[in-house]
Amino acid sequence: MKLTHQIRRFLMTGSINTAVGYMIYATGIVIFNLSPFFAVVWSYVLGVTFSYFMFRAFVFIEGERGWKSYAKFIPTYVVLFIINEALLFVLVDIASWNKLLAQAIVVPICAVLSFVINRVFVFK
Repeated sequence: MKLTHQIRRFLMTGSINTAVGYMIYATGIVIFNLSPFFAVVWSYVLGVTFSYFMFRAFVFIEGERGWKSYAKFIPTYVVLFIINEALLFVLVDIASWNKLLAQAIVVPICAVLSFVINRVFVFK
């Protein structure tokens, strides 16, 4: 699959995944009064397996497709989770940014990292 076609599919699928994850995060903050840390934990826990199947079915159609790719997908998202939490900590706890705005800034950074890692490592 051409890289540009794959990027378009990633953006469409990732947009759905991101919207769902952000809604879970915002619900945790606004309705359940969770800390940003625990709101991100819930958004990652609920979204990772869904994301794997969406990416495998619609974005990374060629390449690794079995349990081996899933076994690489989970640690990839653990790393992305750590990056997300670190950036959120800097923006919210150190720079005193709004919790929702901070996560809105962090999401695109993690999305770019996700595409690159999934393309070259998980689904190669």
